[in-house]
Amino acid sequence: MKSLTVYFTLCAFLVLTSCKKDKKLTTEAQVITNISFGADPAQKMDAYLPEGRNEQTPVVVMLHGGGFVAGDKADVSARAQQLSAQGFVVLNVNYRLVNIDGVLSNPIVHKPSPVKIADQLNDIQAAVNLAAAKSSEWRMSSDKWAIAGHSAGATLALLYAYGDKNTVGRVKVAANWAGATNFAFQDESEVALLDPRIVEVIYRAVGAEPVQANILAYMAASPMWLAIQGKALATINIRPEFNNVGDLPDGSKTEYDKFTQILTEKGVTNKRVEVAGADHGFSKAGNWDLVINETSAFFKARLQ
Repeated sequence: MKSLTVYFTLCAFLVLTSCKKDKKLTTEAQVITNISFGADPAQKMDAYLPEGRNEQTPVVVMLHGGGFVAGDKADVSARAQQLSAQGFVVLNVNYRLVNIDGVLSNPIVHKPSPVKIADQLNDIQAAVNLAAAKSSEWRMSSDKWAIAGHSAGATLALLYAYGDKNTVGRVKVAANWAGATNFAFQDESEVALLDPRIVEVIYRAVGAEPVQANILAYMAASPMWLAIQGKALATINIRPEFNNVGDLPDGSKTEYDKFTQILTEKGVTNKRVEVAGADHGFSKAGNWDLVINETSAFFKARLQ
């Protein structure tokens, strides 16, 4: 009788243990909002944690657009939900914005911004570090990471992925959704042809006067030039057919052609996708579904 009691007790223990393991494997989906990663009110992110995640679940850092001067993580929350539904943990990150006080004045007020692209990259780094420290708690991979962004957020995503903030190699693949890849100029005559408001914004974002003596600063803020230096990693570039921003001319087709050529020549795995009929915001029905599906497939193939 005693042996039977021990036997049934052991069976009960094994069943309970199995149930606990099953429960652990079917982790419920969760969204954690406004996680602070710095003292500034803008330094917050949302974490989208999919159902059934585990220590192998890949992570995507997502960055909103807005020309470095505007925008919010809420602008891409629907995109974060879409990617999370495809099995990714998604970190939807806000960052501090470049100050544009006086840019629309007449005459334009010329002054530096306390926040520059370099500071925005520091914000992304702080968010990544905080989330990485929570890999076990949130049940996600500590090293299968990707980064994606729209418009200026895409430029920041590429700069982060290719730059010295990613030295540990946590981020292994990037997605550029309608972002700019080059702010460098051949000579100052090119700058003179631009809308002076745009010149002022770029000056404030880069943190250096747009003159020949500062060309290296503009190259450092350009993903294309980092790629030329051999610093690029696997990238999917998705460009809308009509990539105009406001009334600015769209020269992105030529830019993307050159960027793709550089990536290919450097032996960097890359894919170029053109979305027919799409505008800069991919606002037509079905556009974002295509963007997310292409991005998801590209990421999954490289985060095995």
